[in-house]
Amino acid sequence: MQFFSTEHAFLLERLLPQVLTATLCGFIVGYGREIKHRPAGIRTNILISVGCTIYASVGFYLAEIYPSVDPSRIIGQIATGIGFLGAGAIVKSDQKVSGVTTAAFIWANSGISILIGCNFYLIPISITIIMVLITWLFEKFEKRVHREHINE
Repeated sequence: MQFFSTEHAFLLERLLPQVLTATLCGFIVGYGREIKHRPAGIRTNILISVGCTIYASVGFYLAEIYPSVDPSRIIGQIATGIGFLGAGAIVKSDQKVSGVTTAAFIWANSGISILIGCNFYLIPISITIIMVLITWLFEKFEKRVHREHINE
C-alpha cells in the first residue's frame, strides 16, 4: 500500500503541476506560430512539451527510487527523438530550405520542457516568454532589413 501512496503523491504533487506548466509553455509557443499559420502550432507544441516533461519527470522520479537509474540517459533519448522530429520538419525544395525555424522551436521547446520535468517552474515559463518575444522582435527586424535591402 505504501507504493500507491508514493505513486499518488508523485502524480498529484509533482507530475500534475509539471504537465500543467508544460501545457502553458507549449500553448504560448504554439499560439505564436498558430496565428501566423506556421507549422507546429498549438497542439503540436503542447504535445512536445507534455511528452518531454513526462519523460524527464519519470526519469528523475525513478532515479529517486532506484539509484541505478540515470535520468540523464532519458534526457539524451528525448534529445534524439526531438532531433528526429526536427529533421522531419526541415524540407528542401528547389534551392530553398524551409522549416529550420520550426525545427529550432521544437528543439528549444523540448529543452524548456526538460527543465519543467526537473521540477523548475518559473525559469521555463520565463524562458518561453523571452524566446517568443525575441523571435517576434527579430522577425520584425528581419522584415525591415529585407525591405530596406530590396528598396536599394
